[in-house]
Formats: sequence, C-alpha cells, structure tokens
Amino acid sequence: MTKFDEIKKQVQKILLKSPLDFEVTHSGLVLKWVLKLKPDADEALKISAISHDIDRAVTGITEKDLKDYSKIDEFKKAHSIRSAKFIVEILKMNNYSSNIVKKVKHLVENHEFGGDPDTDILKDADSIAYFEYNIPSYLKRNGQQRTEEKIRFMYKRLSPKGKKMMKEVKYKDKHISSIVKQSLSKLKK
Repeated sequence: MTKFDEIKKQVQKILLKSPLDFEVTHSGLVLKWVLKLKPDADEALKISAISHDIDRAVTGITEKDLKDYSKIDEFKKAHSIRSAKFIVEILKMNNYSSNIVKKVKHLVENHEFGGDPDTDILKDADSIAYFEYNIPSYLKRNGQQRTEEKIRFMYKRLSPKGKKMMKEVKYKDKHISSIVKQSLSKLKK
C-alpha cells in the first residue's frame, strides 16, 4: 500500500463521520475529475482532492448552518481554512515532507476560489463532482431555491475548460436535469 493509499484510507474513515452521506463518494469523484483535468497530478493535488471537505466530517458544520446565502463566500473561506488545518495535521502525523504539507495546505485553503493552475483544477473538479453526484442530496436538505443558488455558484466558478468538461455529466433523473437547466438559464449570458 502506498503512502497516498494510507492517507486516502484515513481520510475516508473520517469522511464517514460527516453529517452528509455523500462525502466519501464526492471525494472520490473529485479525485477522478482532477485526474481527467490533469492526468499527471502530483501527490499533493491528489491528497487535496480527497480531503478538501474534511472539515464537515470533523466539525459537522454544513451549508444548512448558513442562514444568509449572500454570505456564501465567507462561509466557504472559513470551511476551506478548517479543512486545510485538519488535513495538515494528518499529513504531519504521517511524516509527509514539508513541501507536500505546504502545497496541500495552500490547495485546500483555496479550493473554493482557485487562483493558480492547481487550485483552479481542484475547484473545477469539486464543482463537476457536485454536478455529477451531489445535487439530489443538496436538494433534499436545502430545498429548490437554495439548490438553484448553489448550482449557479458552482457553475460560475468553473473555468472555461471546466464548463466544457461539465457537459460530460448527464442526468438520469429528469427532475434534477430540469433544475440544473432552469438554474443555469437564470445566469446572465
């Protein structure tokens, strides 16, 4: 078993404690999309893909706790910082090099907003994974209006390459397909 496999196993065990039932699947899908966007992704980017939302499993804080959606950017930044803190602790306990720890910290802290090539890839992979898998669960927990806001948020943050790749996502559920189409139609062209 590789060092990455060990970390993945540890992270998945923690993600199973999340109040959100999709965390393990979502983290795997983010890794899948990272590797589609950057097939030669380094270990730091792969670790960031599987651990970027670890905060929710440790703290139990989810978007359900966000009362005012206009504060989503502040909420997401705090979430990213907490997630980075938790994965850094795990990496240090597993004797990862300071270079990998530093890069993972940077990637996870910035995964919601991007800003450089690798954090942009992580952000895109996170959004595409949301579109691929998370919408039904998000809808059930947060209702249609909040889900439409979240769909627009996740779409707007995609890079042009990410938007193109998102077209690979197909919905079997006609209701979800309709909500996505309706939400995206409200974006200014």
